[in-house]
Amino acid sequence: MLAGGVSMLAESRLKNVARLRDAGVDAGIMLLRLPRPSEVGETVRLTQVSLNSQVETVRALSRAAQMQDVTHQIMLMVETGDRREGVMPEEAVSVARAMRAFPAIELVGIATNVGCIGGVLPTPENVQLFVDVVEEVEQRLGIRLRVISGGHTANLALMDRGEMPSRVNQLRVGEGILLGVDSAGNWTLPSPYQDAFNVVAEVIEVDTKPSLPEGPVTFDAFGRKPHWEDLGIRRRAILALGEQDLHVDSLRPKREGITIVGASSDQLVVDVTEAGSPVCVGDELEFDPRYPAMATAMASFGMRRVVKSIGATHTC
Repeated sequence: MLAGGVSMLAESRLKNVARLRDAGVDAGIMLLRLPRPSEVGETVRLTQVSLNSQVETVRALSRAAQMQDVTHQIMLMVETGDRREGVMPEEAVSVARAMRAFPAIELVGIATNVGCIGGVLPTPENVQLFVDVVEEVEQRLGIRLRVISGGHTANLALMDRGEMPSRVNQLRVGEGILLGVDSAGNWTLPSPYQDAFNVVAEVIEVDTKPSLPEGPVTFDAFGRKPHWEDLGIRRRAILALGEQDLHVDSLRPKREGITIVGASSDQLVVDVTEAGSPVCVGDELEFDPRYPAMATAMASFGMRRVVKSIGATHTC
């Protein structure tokens, strides 16, 4: 990402930031998730900037920064419809004023986020609402903010259509870089690759079975009430992969004719009746991961990650 030209890395977990630092990455890093009050010391030590919505947390960051003799940069999160983190727009001026007053704290910008909890899409209207809040804060406090962070991958469609306000000068893009898609808008981006990630699972059973369960049906191992259709006798394969490893619902089989039936903690059942060539025990089946599968797989202890480049393979 750094070689590709991004100006700063961003990470939601300090444990991963520590791993980056231990690996020698010295680039600026933003803490994406609101800081834990219990980890303000580590936040200041490991990151240059953090997203914040709580005055009391910034007060704690100020104390930690003073103890470490550094200045910690913060960005105020403003709510614009998705109902996750951020102060309401009418509170932005007073909260920004309070945060800016703490020693060893620099208010460098304001940020917003949609599309993660409420599923709200970025629109010209809600992004303009955000910019209006930014400019009100600037006017009332007599300042000019350096960073106006208007969203994430889902906002790239607005940029492509020329509908992004010019004041927005930062987007926090992850999915768009890694997967080359915007899953919120079901939009394939024009430049990055869409096949950089590949999930491979080994077949541990193949058998022919009725498609309907036999006996009273209740909730599955994860509390879901499954719905079954009678498709007759089907050829099924079980893979050594499950919900403990990654978000199974976000996998797409790469081989034509294979469909996902369901998964428990450690086993994934797929229908291979129409797979074309036979599927056998020991075979490896490949899947295209969407963002939830990629994110959970990268954090999973059970997944072996193999990084391939031209002429080399490195297992990490």
